[in-house]
Amino acid sequence: MPLFFPQEDASDVRRRNKPDVIKGDMDSIRREVLEFYASLGTEIVDKSHDQDTTDLHKCVTYIRDSASGLDKSNLCVLVVGALGGRFDHEMGNLNVICRFSSMRIVLLSNDSLIHLLPRTYCHEIHIQTSVEGPHCGLIPIGTPSKSSTTTGLQWDLNNTAMEFGGLVSTSNIVKEEKVTVQSDCDLLWTISIKKL
Repeated sequence: MPLFFPQEDASDVRRRNKPDVIKGDMDSIRREVLEFYASLGTEIVDKSHDQDTTDLHKCVTYIRDSASGLDKSNLCVLVVGALGGRFDHEMGNLNVICRFSSMRIVLLSNDSLIHLLPRTYCHEIHIQTSVEGPHCGLIPIGTPSKSSTTTGLQWDLNNTAMEFGGLVSTSNIVKEEKVTVQSDCDLLWTISIKKL
């Protein structure tokens, strides 16, 4: 966070933007960082005993369970810094958005945005052209697609089959401010983010 406010004291920025909760297996947080936020009242939830789920999985579970009484399909979780590091971590993050397919989880990096398009819907994606695009992709996840159809792309799909080891729609281009997607399998939507 201090990098977003270079003219301000880093400690002031950290105090003002403290997390409510830090949850995970605590293997990648420096002790002094943990102690700093604990001293500010941040709740620390140590799940080091659970090595079967990732930190992101633990955090999404916490968010889902904390939103009791709310329609989970209306939740949107933005995960910043979820891409661009170790490939196994990126795949783990993609697995989380598939495991929690009833929630909208958006993975964001410096150059990409990814979210799941569940097969149960006809999706309308409204493109914010000032910050998104033009490059995009649709990638079948879990099972092959026998039929995927789009509008609004340079190379629209028309009942197109897609699968790993065959055709996947990468390096496509957004041509309209509204893109529609219909598929018989879950797809990952990825779009480039413009540098500001």
